[in-house]
This record gives sequence, structure tokens and C-alpha cells, in this order.
Amino acid sequence: MANPRIEEVEDDDDFADDPEEMDVGDLDAFDFARPKGNLEPAMDPSASQINPADIQAMLQQQSQSQPQGRNQWSPEQAANMQTNPTADQQRQAQEQSKTYQCIYPLYFDSTRSKAGGRRVKKEDAVANPLAREIVDALSTIAQQKGVPLKIVFEPHKTHPKDWANPGRVRVLVKEEGKAISSKIASKHYLYTLISTYLRAHPTTAQTPNKYRMQGMPPSKDGAPPPAPAVPRGFKIGKILPLHSPALSGGGVSDNFLKDMMGEMGGQLPPGMEGMAGMLGGMGGGFDGAGGPSGGGGQQKKVKDKKKK
Repeated sequence: MANPRIEEVEDDDDFADDPEEMDVGDLDAFDFARPKGNLEPAMDPSASQINPADIQAMLQQQSQSQPQGRNQWSPEQAANMQTNPTADQQRQAQEQSKTYQCIYPLYFDSTRSKAGGRRVKKEDAVANPLAREIVDALSTIAQQKGVPLKIVFEPHKTHPKDWANPGRVRVLVKEEGKAISSKIASKHYLYTLISTYLRAHPTTAQTPNKYRMQGMPPSKDGAPPPAPAVPRGFKIGKILPLHSPALSGGGVSDNFLKDMMGEMGGQLPPGMEGMAGMLGGMGGGFDGAGGPSGGGGQQKKVKDKKKK
């Protein structure tokens, strides 16, 4: 019988430092299923690609099509997000947002343990959390609490333990060690508010269509994106952003792990140690991955037979 474990969640998680950030552009070794085509982001990939005019149109469309009772972005909240500014404005905004607190979807993932990155209680976690939904949650919280939260959506930033689910949100909760509002006194309390929103608005197959990268072709007949191709040994959500490197139109290459490790000089990225052992079940190892080359064993057997 397994020993029961009690999870403790402190009132503020400042003790848990934000991880070293990753960028989707750094995951070329995982790019086994990325749709082909021009997916070049405009200017800075760390900033949202939503144009101000598109935001206003989206706000008007949502106010007409969404049922009453669901809060949407206000123009003031939409203006707080970085929306395709000039290069000087980008640099200034990035400098200002460096002091903002980072929030990743992983923090609310019900499939993850606390050691795996989850930062809320199990009962407060949800399936398939997405960064774009966290933006909606923060906008709603700001309206309900009357707190002018400063929000920055960074669709290309990735948590090292959640490479298949790109997207990060920066929000100013504390400034110079002090809470910006007594209504949101700690980052962990904000996590609880976000969890409440996410549980009330679960992710669906159509949710990823809220954010589409510049240059990405539209889906046919409004169909949801294909299910992610999940290799054995990986923990990946069933619903991912459209620009996730795990989304596939035709499956995963049988040799993608070999290709991946070959490009990385036999070194696995953080959090994926031990994956080299999987290669034995995929047709043999390769030089630099802790296993023999695919054909060396057969040649040795032939030589032994000739000696007999």
C-alpha cells in the first residue's frame, strides 16, 4: 500500500523562483511535427501578434456573440497587452515587464505533480490549461476586483518542463516587494483566482483558435486542430496552442528521437534525462546516445559465424 502524501501550499510562492525561460524557437530539435509554411513572427517573437485594430474588432464580436455573464477584455485591459508595437516601444515594454511576475499554464495542470511544476492544489487544477485562457482570466479578475492589472502575453515563451505547451503571461502583482493592491495581496492568491476562472471555463477543442500565429493557415471549415502526437514517455496535454511543436498533421517520424539527439550532440534538454533508453525500443541506439550503432551488432555476428 502506497504511503499517503500531504501537499502543503504556502500563502505566497515567492520561494519558488520562476524557471529559466525557453523560447519555441529554441526547440528546433523537437520540431518533428510543426506545420510547414511561413510562420515568421512580426519583429519580436516574445510579444503578442494581435494588432490593436484586431483587438477592438474581437472585443466587439465577442460582446455580440458571447453569452452574457462572461467577462471579456475591456479596451483598457487590451491596451495593457503588448500588441505589435514599434521596435522602440517593444524594447521599452520589455524592460518594464522584466519586473512582472511570470505565470505558465503548467502551474494549473491537473496532470502534473507539485514536483512536476504544478503550483496550485490538485483540486484547483484543470486539464489542458492554455496561456491564452490565463490572459482572459486575469482580465476578468481585474474587472471584478477593480484592480488595473498590467498584463503581457508572450505566446512563444515556454516552461522547460512543458515544452509542448508554449505561452507565458507576465502580470504585475508586486512592485518593489509590495503588493500593488490589497485586493490581490499575494501571487498565490492570484493563482487561486485564476484557477476559479479556468475551472468555470474549461478548455475545449476550439479554444486554441482564439490565438493564431501570423502566417499560420486557417483551419478547414473551422475544424479544431489535430490531436497532438504524443510519443511514449512524454507528458503532453490533449489540447495545445496552434503553434505548439507537438501538433502534427501527419504523425511523428519513427526516427524523431534519433534525429533530435543527433542535432543536440547526444545531449538531452532539461527534464528529459533517461529518454535515451527509449531508443532501444525504437530500433536501436546511435553513437552518442548511450547505445550501440544500429548495424554494428549484426556485422559482429556475421564475423563470428565465419570463424566457426
